[in-house]
Amino acid sequence: MNNTIIVCEYGWILVGKMENPSTQTTLLKEASVVRRWSNGKGIGGLAKAENKHEYILDEVGTVSIQTSKILFEIPCEW
Repeated sequence: MNNTIIVCEYGWILVGKMENPSTQTTLLKEASVVRRWSNGKGIGGLAKAENKHEYILDEVGTVSIQTSKILFEIPCEW
């Protein structure tokens, strides 16, 4: 299962393995908060495996996100 970047309200960006999304909550396993990047590729650059090392990710484990707070998702190739 590949990772997914999830962009939420209030500027939160997380990446992890999405499981069982529903109308109420979305579970993200092995999740990390995207803290910083300065490569000029934006958040979409993280979707490519060769760019992953250019981003600072803070591991947070498993998180449950209110689905209504998700603005959009970007599938990763890693």
